[in-house]
Amino acid sequence: MNNGEPNMMMKKNGIAWTIVLTLMIASMAGCLGGDTDTNDATDTTEQQTINIAGSSTVFPVASAWGQAYSDANSDYTVTVAGGGSGAGASKVCSTDSDSVHIGDMSRDWKTSEAEAGEDGYTFNCLDSDITVTQLVVAIDGLSVVVKKGGASDQCITEMGGLSMAQLRWIYSDWNVSELEADGLIMSSVTPNNDNDGVREWSDLSDTGACADTEIKLWGADSDSGTYEYFGEQVFCKNCFAGKEGYEAEGFDSARGYQNSADDNQIVNGITGDEYAIGYFGYAYYEENANTLSVSAIANNDTHGVQDAGGAVTPEASTVADGSYAPLSRFIYMNVNNDEWDLVRGFLEYGYSDAGMDHVMDVGYVALPQAMIDEMVARIG
Repeated sequence: MNNGEPNMMMKKNGIAWTIVLTLMIASMAGCLGGDTDTNDATDTTEQQTINIAGSSTVFPVASAWGQAYSDANSDYTVTVAGGGSGAGASKVCSTDSDSVHIGDMSRDWKTSEAEAGEDGYTFNCLDSDITVTQLVVAIDGLSVVVKKGGASDQCITEMGGLSMAQLRWIYSDWNVSELEADGLIMSSVTPNNDNDGVREWSDLSDTGACADTEIKLWGADSDSGTYEYFGEQVFCKNCFAGKEGYEAEGFDSARGYQNSADDNQIVNGITGDEYAIGYFGYAYYEENANTLSVSAIANNDTHGVQDAGGAVTPEASTVADGSYAPLSRFIYMNVNNDEWDLVRGFLEYGYSDAGMDHVMDVGYVALPQAMIDEMVARIG
């Protein structure tokens, strides 16, 4: 029996069915190309797999790049998984079977995860000898969303958006006295507060457009870079970080803060409750714009939007020029520096014109050319 026949390959050392089928298909393709001697050399191009995991915010970019790159390069498969920025950091630094070649993150590295090199973009993993290179892949505008046409949408629309101070009052586990002591002007933040101890939409405005109903909270879970970024921007940064000497502040779980690493679950939670509010990356708002409305945000940490004015809605232009502040941010891919031979072509595609088109197609802002040039230089 010829050693190249499929039944022998299936028996040999328990080789996986998927490999056998791949080889059978390759053999058939060779036969279709014309008559050849069975002893002649055939195309033995090795199938390559690039494994990516981490931030749900980066997931749409990684998926779009991966699909396009695999379509154009039949010998490459790109697998993309979520799990949050924490998972992206731990898996790209891992030496175990759960390791990935690229870890996606929607935040910067924590000092508890890796140590930054002198260049500012090379990181040394603390739990292994792996070093990684950080690459900016897109610009995101973290979006505050509610059910389209629901009670919360009507309230925010009438108010003209929300201020950062009002977002803090909505999400914080601090009481009103603590918030006031930290600088919030509560007569402006909640001008219609009935002081019943319940944080209601009607507390925010006396126009009558806001329902006398408790605000329901949705957002990212603690493994998510989006959770970290939103918390750092909305709350007292040192308090949220748990810095010594500061009273801890965070999301109000006592009031039922519902969270998930899966942005689609957050979408479902918000669309199922007209009194809910949530946040995630702009791409997920764009994807669900038929059922969700996005709030304009006033960059004011002390007053309500009615007094602060200047609320800005996230869109490509406002995210790119920085006027949608402070919720615009970079999102990242982090490459295991031992894997450049495998991933270089994939990343070069990502920074091509076609790759940046994918960034815009999924709802993020493409990088300016100067930044693209810098990222390509990091690839080498």
